[in-house]
Amino acid sequence: MSSRRLRYLFKSKSLRFVRDLKDKSYQISSLAWNDRKVYYRTSSSDMILIYEILLQSKYESEYYLPKKLNPQVIFDIGGNIGITAIYLASLFPEATIYSFEPVTENFEILQKNIRPYKNIKAYNFGLGSKNGNFKAYLSSDPENYGGISFYPDSSGKQTEPYISCEVKNINEIIKQLNIDSIDLIKIDTEGAEYDILLSIKESILRKTTWITGELHGNQDFELLNYLNILGFSISLKKTN
Repeated sequence: MSSRRLRYLFKSKSLRFVRDLKDKSYQISSLAWNDRKVYYRTSSSDMILIYEILLQSKYESEYYLPKKLNPQVIFDIGGNIGITAIYLASLFPEATIYSFEPVTENFEILQKNIRPYKNIKAYNFGLGSKNGNFKAYLSSDPENYGGISFYPDSSGKQTEPYISCEVKNINEIIKQLNIDSIDLIKIDTEGAEYDILLSIKESILRKTTWITGELHGNQDFELLNYLNILGFSISLKKTN
């Protein structure tokens, strides 16, 4: 058994979960976590999310959150299949979590995963600076099945597969939800982080206590500089 499969077995305590790493049918399977089922596609990036977010210890998890954090309003921007949303719901049961996922295939699994959690509200659209429909490019990596990007491959392939996703103006959505502050923002939008965060009204962003997520090489340092100017203390975990 490979070291990766041993790690997944040790953390999940599930032989089925380990076997699903090699199941290229990408069928829907499930794993018990906190006495609830978590649904995922076999041999896909879904399983990586489960391992890195749900199965790691609190201090090794993908997203570091300080002990003093007590958010009431959370935005999960780039909800994928809901793994981060249910993780945050377990940490902050009194918070209201708004999860936004534009890819319909991901959203359908997200809905299954969040069903037991009454404090998670999910929306089948992305957030951005304006309303519209945008191309989401599908990953050609078989180990990243289900992965997308809002930016085409740098090689400029003309035949790269894509799907159309709905995106809505983030400030209009904040107004419709009748909220005046977002305590915690988790963002992982495959390269659209700069466009989204810079679109949020400064008056809202200045009230935000914590932002966590991933960067994908699209104006990352410009984004970090902007957040630094707003008073955020920047910490970056980067693999060389």
